[in-house]
Amino acid sequence: MAHAVSIQSRDQYVEALRVLNTMGGTWRGVGPSSDPVLLLTDTQYNALLEAGVVPSNDKEVKARGKKAIAKRNKS
Repeated sequence: MAHAVSIQSRDQYVEALRVLNTMGGTWRGVGPSSDPVLLLTDTQYNALLEAGVVPSNDKEVKARGKKAIAKRNKS
């Protein structure tokens, strides 16, 4: 999974499902039904862009949390 796309409305969710049902591959929906997030591959994401379901300037969901910093051993 390469893209995490936040769905803004029910109509957008329905249109996304219509596009994804015509494609091969696996996608995943996470989050509550009031604010779903679709985890998509590059080809699925590009198909949603071409269909106009997701605007090209739409911000993708960013990963939350801090990155672990590697500890250095004293020598």
